[in-house]
Amino acid sequence: MTRLRHRSAPDVRVEIRGELPRADAEYARARALDVSVALGPGAYAARVRLTRLRHPSLARPVVAQAAIELAGAGPVRVQLAAATGGEAVDVALGTLAGRAARLRELGDIGLAAVYESAYRPQCAPRPLAERQIVRRKSVTPARRTPDEAVRAMLALDHRFHLFTDALTGQDSVVHRSAEHGGLRLVRAHSTARLGHSGLPLTESPHPAPRLDPAEAARRLWLTCLPFVFHTDPGDARGRVLYRRYDGHYGLITPVAEAR
Repeated sequence: MTRLRHRSAPDVRVEIRGELPRADAEYARARALDVSVALGPGAYAARVRLTRLRHPSLARPVVAQAAIELAGAGPVRVQLAAATGGEAVDVALGTLAGRAARLRELGDIGLAAVYESAYRPQCAPRPLAERQIVRRKSVTPARRTPDEAVRAMLALDHRFHLFTDALTGQDSVVHRSAEHGGLRLVRAHSTARLGHSGLPLTESPHPAPRLDPAEAARRLWLTCLPFVFHTDPGDARGRVLYRRYDGHYGLITPVAEAR
């Protein structure tokens, strides 16, 4: 792993993982610096991580994660993949620049970010017997309305977002859903009237299933979905088991009481 840091303002950091040439890191640093300068004052802390996944079946094995902080607007993040490091850098930073400019000027990054990109990273195929939960992350879910949760999800370019629903106090998830027209809301225990939303957001009529980790992993395997939102039989809190791009699983667990 190589870390490079541009010490003059704006701050730019690049990290590479896997078998990638140093030239890719240098190119990423230069492009990230260009984006930061083009966005002007208030754009800082640009970060790029390049990861090469090892699997011959992947057409786009290089994943680029790019992020930048905007004063008064918060972080913007993009995660896309391409065949080479240079292409991944161009796609990710080009998308990041457009989303950051829109967030600063209009207050959101637009509904175009809802739908899947052709450059979305692929999950490496891994035999079921080899799959493990290799990352466990504890979070304090932010208290938000569903619309606010969607905007946070899109700004960070996540497929889902775990939050505390401001209306019901429940652990809830919003996620991208091509099947349901764009965006979907699932609450842990019961449904409620979603209310007015200016987003293509629909609510599941069913609460999250009650599953232990093994049952959640089995459901994730059977459905081939990117994640499973479920409640734990022990504490009834919402959890998210998700597929990582290396073919393993990650588990997100809330640590504070939902209010």
